[in-house]
Amino acid sequence: MTVTKSFSAFLLATTTLAAGATAAVAAMEEAGVFKPATLRDRPLEDYQGVAGAVDRRDASDYEDNYADDVGDGVFFAPGVTVNGLDIQEPRLSIRGFAVGNSGQRSNVIVLRDGARLTDVHGTTNTSEIDLLSTQRIDIVRGVANLRDGGGNLGGVVNLVSRTGRDAPAGLSARLDGGSTIDGKPAGQTHVSLAGAAASLDYYAGVTGVYELGWRDNNRRSSQQFHGNVGFQLRDNLSTRFFVDITNSKTELAGGLTLAQLEEDAQRPTPPITLGPLFPGGPVINLVDGARADDFARDIREGRIANETTLGLLWHEFTIGGHYTRREIESPQIDFVGFVDQEGSEWGARLEAERSLRFLGGETLYRFGGEWVNGSQTSDVFENLNGDPGPVISQTDQKSKLINAFVEGVYKPLRRLAVDIGAKFVKVERQLTDFADDDIDTRTFTGVAARGGARFDVSERFQIYANVSRAYEPPSMEELTAGDPTVLNGLNEQDSFTLEAGLRGKLGTWIGFNLAYYDTDVENEIISLAEPSSFISGDIFANADKTTHKGVEAGVDLHLFPDAMANRGAALTLRNVYNYASHRIVDGGFALGDVDGNRIAGLPVHHYRGELRYDVEDSWFFAANIQLAGGAYFADHENTVSVPTEPIVGFTAGYRLSDQLEVFASGENILDTGYVAGVSPVLTINIDEDRIFTPGARASVYGGLKYRF
Repeated sequence: MTVTKSFSAFLLATTTLAAGATAAVAAMEEAGVFKPATLRDRPLEDYQGVAGAVDRRDASDYEDNYADDVGDGVFFAPGVTVNGLDIQEPRLSIRGFAVGNSGQRSNVIVLRDGARLTDVHGTTNTSEIDLLSTQRIDIVRGVANLRDGGGNLGGVVNLVSRTGRDAPAGLSARLDGGSTIDGKPAGQTHVSLAGAAASLDYYAGVTGVYELGWRDNNRRSSQQFHGNVGFQLRDNLSTRFFVDITNSKTELAGGLTLAQLEEDAQRPTPPITLGPLFPGGPVINLVDGARADDFARDIREGRIANETTLGLLWHEFTIGGHYTRREIESPQIDFVGFVDQEGSEWGARLEAERSLRFLGGETLYRFGGEWVNGSQTSDVFENLNGDPGPVISQTDQKSKLINAFVEGVYKPLRRLAVDIGAKFVKVERQLTDFADDDIDTRTFTGVAARGGARFDVSERFQIYANVSRAYEPPSMEELTAGDPTVLNGLNEQDSFTLEAGLRGKLGTWIGFNLAYYDTDVENEIISLAEPSSFISGDIFANADKTTHKGVEAGVDLHLFPDAMANRGAALTLRNVYNYASHRIVDGGFALGDVDGNRIAGLPVHHYRGELRYDVEDSWFFAANIQLAGGAYFADHENTVSVPTEPIVGFTAGYRLSDQLEVFASGENILDTGYVAGVSPVLTINIDEDRIFTPGARASVYGGLKYRF
């Protein structure tokens, strides 16, 4: 089925389903129970006033469907793609950075309320993210600001928690449940308590998830708690404390070859055998496979954080800190072993800003810095059917991060703002091999910078352009790839970006957010081989030069606004389109003759859309679709293409009373066989490389929310 035909069928089907409803749009907009926060509704202040590509995704994007991982929260985020490598294992990629990771490395930094969720070693465990306790997701693409970004290539995702000021007051409960078409159940329960007084507010939420998983060896069970309490001590002094606890147990099915995916997509990673070398000869079992090896990842995490704001000496100060304790047990494929990690980290940050008049114009300057120090023991044992066996290696890993930034915005004219800034980054990685007490240390030091201009054409329309430089050292996972007892020779990555964009709204029917970027990268870290098929040597290498060019577009259309208003309804078509032309300019010695090839793991064209019909404060129905097109390769040599198919889903909700709402969602309702994720390689062995993760079969979920 072609992209054009699929999209036409989508529009026809959803328009037909939308016909014939009634009620009052004014009441719907006032109550906003089901109404999504579209780009047409978004004030330009939501874009943080920066001359760069930023985005904000409210909880209304995902709270009325079965949202069980962070990938569901960025469906409408331009420039962001999700590489689904296993259940509860989405890998976030911004502008193609981090798309090729079997593990989530730090090309994309994830924060929780401004404090790092991505650990100081450079790893993000997405299973620690509870969307149902999140009020919104702020996304920085590239180096839109130096406070959060600049020390990584892709960007920053900041999860902003619900508080007693913005969550429904009192006790609320939510229950979701459903199944795939072949009877594999899944469900989650969320209970929250929120309240606010004059100087105090509080929020606490508990989420439990159980999924059998549509593939074999894919069971998931997790319990998460998030709580925060805020104090307004004086007009110029406030503080908020955060607590997060996660207990997650996930069985991993692993990847498949294309042939295995087409034959039986539900199977986990099968054994690898050798032989028979002659008729009737023995068959040697090289790898037992995901089921026999009990391929899994169990995480126990506890985290406390604080953020305090203080007005002092004409400045507004923000002081933050966090402490995280994390334990991970992960039986992996035979020759990788049983990985047991345990560690903690401390972090602190300080920011200050001030607004004033300077040379006749409004001026804002901001400066600050961050310090994070963490250590973890990382032991690898032989994997004896899911239990640790003899020791393979025992190491201690330490990382330290120090950064400092300064940036300013100057408005020589009422509608023109110019910004400039720089950031110093220093990262130290230290590895101790307990076998011989050998200590290996590498230190990386660099500078990120940006300069841009923003022009407000009107109160509803804004254009911007900027240039920026980003700097990112390799993560601990990348530095220990191939041999966990030494740090390899990977170099830091540098990028230079030209970016331009426009955003705003036209009339009462369209809101848009468009950006073009052209990024040249030196020493981009590229994945060469997929871990389950790689036995020795480096898995990553630096490419001498690469380029990432593309267009990111978010366009929300309120169709027939006058006619719909007269009928007491609203019809909205939301669109996200990404064009990605990412290429290897000079692969260097490590990558060989791949110059000019596309970087594997991402389609050239990627579209996500939703047509939604809302009836006042009563009910809604929406159909959504995902399409991928153009070149989409699994290997950097560009010999094998990733198969693509349109994926169709729906969401619906009905408000029964002021306290009770019910909703339903369907995923892949056409039961299309598709690839949800791929771990790119340099050279692919089509018969052996198990780098493809199949997407789940047709699934339908229902749920209810009750406010006591």
